[in-house]
Amino acid sequence: MKVRQLSQYLQNPLKLLIVSLFAMELKVSLEETIRPLERSEKQTIELSGLDRISPTILYTIFFYKSQFNNETSSDEDVVERAKRALHKVLVTWFPAAGRFRINEVTGKLEIDCNNEGVTMIAAATDSKLEELGRLHEYKPCYEKLVPQLPEVEDISKNPLVVVQITKFACGGFSVGFGSSHALFDGAGAFNFLASWAHISSGKDESDLIFPNHSRDALLHAIYSPNSSPTAASIYEQDHIAAIQDLYSIPMQAMASDDRRWETALAKFSQMIPQRGLELVTLCVEKEVVGTWKGLAIERGKLSKCSTFDVLCAHIWKARVKALNLHPHTNICLQFPVDSRSRLIPPLGSNFTGNAFVLASVSCLVRDLLDEPIHNTIGKIQAAKDVITDEYIKLYAKALETSDKFFPSMQELTIVTDWLKFPFHALDFGWGKVSSAALLATPVPETAFLMLNLEEPGGFLVRMGIGGQHVHGLISCFNNFNY
Repeated sequence: MKVRQLSQYLQNPLKLLIVSLFAMELKVSLEETIRPLERSEKQTIELSGLDRISPTILYTIFFYKSQFNNETSSDEDVVERAKRALHKVLVTWFPAAGRFRINEVTGKLEIDCNNEGVTMIAAATDSKLEELGRLHEYKPCYEKLVPQLPEVEDISKNPLVVVQITKFACGGFSVGFGSSHALFDGAGAFNFLASWAHISSGKDESDLIFPNHSRDALLHAIYSPNSSPTAASIYEQDHIAAIQDLYSIPMQAMASDDRRWETALAKFSQMIPQRGLELVTLCVEKEVVGTWKGLAIERGKLSKCSTFDVLCAHIWKARVKALNLHPHTNICLQFPVDSRSRLIPPLGSNFTGNAFVLASVSCLVRDLLDEPIHNTIGKIQAAKDVITDEYIKLYAKALETSDKFFPSMQELTIVTDWLKFPFHALDFGWGKVSSAALLATPVPETAFLMLNLEEPGGFLVRMGIGGQHVHGLISCFNNFNY
């Protein structure tokens, strides 16, 4: 069974080259720091280990095709509407207007809610959206559609959230959004965007859910008198599957505290071009996924099989095969699981901090490639079941240790589920999202599963892989016969 894919590597290499080299010139009309409409009381938010594991900024771009009649709207209307709404939304989402700092006593990263504000840029380009081809496929010119933060010695100098609205010559817009992963996880970031869009579109603000930014409940749960003692080192956490499975994988970045960890991650990110990684977007149709799910349930005697389950198993198999690793190599699959409703007591859906813990599956390359996909799916489902209240607390406490490590991404495959986020519904008052694209993420090899907004009903897989493995990945992704 063939999986149709959208990568232009195979469909039209010349067109891909032209689009990749596309020169986009921008004229900036506004660069401003947006602060809350009402200043919040200064406070400090203590971050959990789940937050502090990745303080780097993750960028997403949302594209909107022209929805306006030029006689009734203008570029200024669009920017001013979004700007006024941003002032308002920051009243309840005040940590987004804060800054990071290192606690001098604990050495841990925390948020200083000091109302310093969010960076907002408005720009225009003579380019047209249709000149960019498939909008969800990463292109180097996309880097111009988000605010570029300067390198600073002091982490308290840079904002935690940045936004850029760019008007295209065709009448369309893009909204480039970046937020630190230590501020919000995926669910928190989406809820911030949804609240901002809700206000911008003029909807009733009383319908909005009040966000909970405090990590106190999570920290109290993992440090309660009945909890297990904190180990001195993360290397002593052999009772936690997501950490134990990494022991047999080489390490490529290590640090002994948050300040050194941020430096290590920054250096690691700067090495991306030298590592020869390319960002590839693949597409699979809804009908194909439906067939795979049906076969997995029937042949594996599974009670259920989600879209994430089958795509996660398929991606792992395809990537490992494309990397051509030795059959006896230890490999690992990890994927985030939302613990908001699994923790006791629950954190609540309005919790904005990081609440995702990693589920883990490990085996040898030979075993993964030889077993049928329904067996792999069964292991993925079993790994989810391990994420109990006790496991969450043990995992979160393990990350409270001062030392940290980052494993080799050859042997480790990470898959993140963004299928649950209805990006198409982010209407700021100028229509629904036409498409969305990710820039390079802190761990660019991570595979992100997203809805295909350009061809509704389909699914996208965006991941980074070494240039020498791109054709192999596409071939393996398209030719697995289940």
